[in-house]
Amino acid sequence: MSSSSTLAKRPPSPTDKEDVKKKKNIDAQYALELKLSEHPERPSIGSSGRKVSVKTNYLRVRTLPSGSLLHYSFVVVPDVKPPLMTKIFSQLASQGSFGNTCPVFDGNSAIYTCTPLPIGDEKDTSNIQTFLVTIRKVENIEMERLMEYLKEKCLMTSQIPTCITILNTVLNYGPRKSYAVVKQGIFPSDPNKRPIVLAGGIELKIGFCQSMRPGWDNMLVNVDICAGLFYPAVSLIEFCRQTLNKNNVNDLRRGVNDYEMRDLERALKGIKIRVTHRGDRKLVIKVERLSSKAADDLYFKNEKEGRDMSVSEYFEKNYNRRLEFKSLPCIMDKKKNYIPLEVCEILNSQRYEKSLSDKTKADMIRKTAMPPQDRFHKIEEGINHIFNYKNDENLKDFGIEVDPKMMVIEVLDTPKVKYARDEFVPQNGRWNLINKIFVRTRTLVNWSILVLDQRANNQVKNFAREFKTTLIERGMEMGIAYAKARLDRNQQVQIIIIIIPKKSSDIYGKIKRISDTELGIPTQCILSERLRKPNNKACWNNIALKVNAKLGGRNSILVEGQLDYVTNVKIPTMIMGADISHPGPSQSMQPSIAAVCASIDVNGTTYCGQVSVNEERRNETIEKLEEMATELLQIFSHKNGCLPHRMIFYRDGVSEGQFSGVVKKEVIALKKAFEKLYEQGKSPQLTFIVAQKRHHTRNDADQKGNCRPGTVVDQEIVQKNHFDFFLQSHSGIQVPPIAYAHLLAARVRMYPQVMDANTVSGFQGRGSYGRNNSRRRDDTTEDASDSEQKTAESGHSEGSSNGVTLPEIQAVLKSAMYFV
Repeated sequence: MSSSSTLAKRPPSPTDKEDVKKKKNIDAQYALELKLSEHPERPSIGSSGRKVSVKTNYLRVRTLPSGSLLHYSFVVVPDVKPPLMTKIFSQLASQGSFGNTCPVFDGNSAIYTCTPLPIGDEKDTSNIQTFLVTIRKVENIEMERLMEYLKEKCLMTSQIPTCITILNTVLNYGPRKSYAVVKQGIFPSDPNKRPIVLAGGIELKIGFCQSMRPGWDNMLVNVDICAGLFYPAVSLIEFCRQTLNKNNVNDLRRGVNDYEMRDLERALKGIKIRVTHRGDRKLVIKVERLSSKAADDLYFKNEKEGRDMSVSEYFEKNYNRRLEFKSLPCIMDKKKNYIPLEVCEILNSQRYEKSLSDKTKADMIRKTAMPPQDRFHKIEEGINHIFNYKNDENLKDFGIEVDPKMMVIEVLDTPKVKYARDEFVPQNGRWNLINKIFVRTRTLVNWSILVLDQRANNQVKNFAREFKTTLIERGMEMGIAYAKARLDRNQQVQIIIIIIPKKSSDIYGKIKRISDTELGIPTQCILSERLRKPNNKACWNNIALKVNAKLGGRNSILVEGQLDYVTNVKIPTMIMGADISHPGPSQSMQPSIAAVCASIDVNGTTYCGQVSVNEERRNETIEKLEEMATELLQIFSHKNGCLPHRMIFYRDGVSEGQFSGVVKKEVIALKKAFEKLYEQGKSPQLTFIVAQKRHHTRNDADQKGNCRPGTVVDQEIVQKNHFDFFLQSHSGIQVPPIAYAHLLAARVRMYPQVMDANTVSGFQGRGSYGRNNSRRRDDTTEDASDSEQKTAESGHSEGSSNGVTLPEIQAVLKSAMYFV
């Protein structure tokens, strides 16, 4: 799509060596300019809304270590893995090698203490069994620097993150030494509790995690529960039954077919199992693969007897054990030994790292959902019985004292939402569509229903009638009658309603690939079970919202004055959201998919999107952001007759350790897009916000434990010298998600008005009420890119020998909300 003829164009990119060098200098200049406005200061404290007291899962740290802490290196020869290094360190500590001090080990290569170790000035070398351990002093860490930073007496230095790392090592050393550990979580075992088993036989465990982080003027401890997936500590036969969804283990006596064999091999590969047929000699091996034949048909050369012998015969003759499941295959280890499934059991506390099926994912979501009050009760259990700060010897030795604290947080006023005929105030972030007319509707003349589930055939006519009535009630005009449509089959179909049998990323992906990249026709999928529910008006209203949006309509907007910073037509603003999806552990050869969505109307309610593939695997930066942003800006210009004067860029999926690198590279990419389209000196004001959803902050307020939609925390549990805040933007059935937003870069060009605390939090909170595809308050624009991205992941990727490419979206859909 071409931009307006009045837009200044940047010259083509240079290609020779001199120009490449020049390009690098320009990039370096952009990066230097960014430093001047990186991490903008918090302009003020939010004042809109009313304050209420709620409980939050943060604990105040009363005292911290004073003076210096000492850092020692810990080297083991020969090289060993971290779990064994931890055992070696623990053995040294139990032998009294560290004197009266209580050092902590980070599990990798560092020891931290508050008093010197008795090893002399240089180094100490000890022999433990066959290992040579070398401990050497590295540096002193001044904790006073951290306190000065918290009190805003000094800027961030390299020692501040080091201080926080040491505090977290001390905080977690005791619990991690006592319980099973997965990443940052610890998982106590309770033999009295019935295990939670997911579809496919995977065991779900609820554990605890904690971290120390800077707060408003002191350090805080964030405590939460977490979920971990493990292989169940059961016999391999029982695990096979669960994996294949058999009613009884006896169903396995007949053996398995080729499909079941494939599923079993995928499930068993890589598991550590214990062999039980040797009495006291319990051999632990790792499963490499399954044999192609059953134990009764699997023969090998028995050198002792000088003849071929089946595995089942061997076990009967050598171990006096007649196999009950001799029609099942055997597992094979690296040495190509054959071992029957029934003499194996899965090793305890073994983490499950493979990708989950759609069914198992749904089961996990359902079983981990927990009302806030239950969650906080579980957190208190962890605080009192697992972490037990008062009795932690390491915390005492370092002079750390932790105390619970109730936080005071802020709630935004609920905005008014406007439909065509009325205005109203949503209750608890929700509203219904009774007597509501969409702000701008589209006429639906030609539409089709495709049924992919024969069970729904009898309900389709009734659904078509009810859905048509719903669309008319929402203000949409319906076109020609059914009889006339049958005669005139040359009309272009505007949308296809597809009835699918179940939730399946495979089915959904194929539908979207064909509709979006080949046909150029928007589609709306509906589960067949929805058609069988009587009086399902709420569902049809939700689908009506999506259909009107996909056809280019606008469902609702905010009342004037609610969000003037964004909706001021004199200073048009674009809201852009971006995210990257990385492949799972079992898809390591697949690339990362980047998705960007942007508002293309002055009300910030209509979006279009772009998808691209990152060439570098697992690169967190959106590599083609310049091209994607350029096209989205051109679409905005075409729709509104001008380019936006301001851009609010929301970025999802970036961890705190990646902030600096990602922001710098992506701001440079956005600036390059601006230079292609804007006259010199007139590029838009850019505000770059990272919104994190993967954190452990939780709040507990109303009778159900949920805070009201619009709850904002911009004091106490955030840093005074950073512009960040927590926002719960909508309600939830169980635990509503809370976004953790960081304003990381602000570049002022034409319009010097900057976003203050009320504007930023108000925009994110209130803007979510204006979304086009919901009748509930929704998350910010990054969720729009999530929808786009899921479509790309599931349906638009095509395999090739060189990787994955994305077929081009049909031009007719590029400026439409086909992805909602």
